[in-house]
Amino acid sequence: MRHSPVQRITKGRAKSMKQKIRMPFGAAFACILITIVIIVTAFAGCRYIPSSCTNSNPEPQATDEVDVTNTPNVTNEPISTNPPAETNSPNPEQEAEQAKFDMIEHCMETVVSIDSSVRYNGELVVASSGSGVIISENGYIITCEHVISDADAITVYLNDGTEYDAELIGSDSIKDLAVIKITGNGFTYANYGDSSTLRIGESVFAIGNALGTLSNTYTTGSISGINRNVSIEGRPMTLLQTDAAINHGNSGGALFRTSDGSLIGIVNAKSDGSGIEGLGFAIPIDLASDIASDLINYGYVTGRPYLGISTTDTTLYGSGGFFYAPRYTFPKVTRVEEGSPAADAGIQVNDIIVSVDGQTISSSDDLYIAISGFESGSNVTLKVLRNNRYIEIQVTIRTR
Repeated sequence: MRHSPVQRITKGRAKSMKQKIRMPFGAAFACILITIVIIVTAFAGCRYIPSSCTNSNPEPQATDEVDVTNTPNVTNEPISTNPPAETNSPNPEQEAEQAKFDMIEHCMETVVSIDSSVRYNGELVVASSGSGVIISENGYIITCEHVISDADAITVYLNDGTEYDAELIGSDSIKDLAVIKITGNGFTYANYGDSSTLRIGESVFAIGNALGTLSNTYTTGSISGINRNVSIEGRPMTLLQTDAAINHGNSGGALFRTSDGSLIGIVNAKSDGSGIEGLGFAIPIDLASDIASDLINYGYVTGRPYLGISTTDTTLYGSGGFFYAPRYTFPKVTRVEEGSPAADAGIQVNDIIVSVDGQTISSSDDLYIAISGFESGSNVTLKVLRNNRYIEIQVTIRTR
């Protein structure tokens, strides 16, 4: 078969090209090795050159340890898109609320319930109930004089219900205050405040034995009056006024300052009557604490005019027969203090005092109040019933 000239020329050029690229096997293998060496050398040079450029000093021998001080802390954990969790740091409002509850709980522990009992047919019968406030860790308690007046036995109940027999240390019927004591130590006691700094509208709370049965009842209110001149059972007194709920049985209980839980008053009265609400009264603690201190240290209030006698109320009947005769109450002398104004004047046990300078006396409280109105050195005439005869005795009043 004959080929065209074009075909022939093409075949001839292909044959010639194949002949040009053909080389021996050894030469080819040498070329491959040279190529590998060049590549390895170039790669090593690339790693060395950056290091040399950044530090001209000789580098220590490389190790497999990683410099964690210059390497970012990278973990394989996924990045969270959730907001950070809330911390358990205390909330200021919650802290304040808890502090308030702790304060009230402390004040509760300082207030006690009191039962005053008298003997009837040979048995002790509860005659009245009230409240009191512990004022020392060794068991001194301040209360109102009318709560424990004429009691043959006094029983105290702590906030947890623990029961104690109490001893009367001293009383002051003029200011309606008394101090009793229970045996023991480590009692929770109230901290005195400063009643002279109280302001109208300041928040307070009362704790007491409401109605004589609801021990440690807590009520809140504010100071609605300061230096109120009030007559309590004929006794003129200067008191704090509050609209905190005060009930029978609260007498002798506590009035606390809300801001710090300090004792600023001893509750002693409330106003009764139709349409009367929110009228409660308390003895300022500045006065009550001074009287309590005197009663604890001396058994009486210092600086007051006195006779130096102890009395109890007794009843006398007028003419007209037993059922129709009028009855009168007078103080009867049960003890005369040696060296006292009464002893110097010749007053005796069983004397019944019926008047002071012409003023009729109908109770031991009346006598106490009447005598306190005289100045030291005053000469006072007492009308006394002794052995069914009336006599008059001159007494020179002194203070102690």
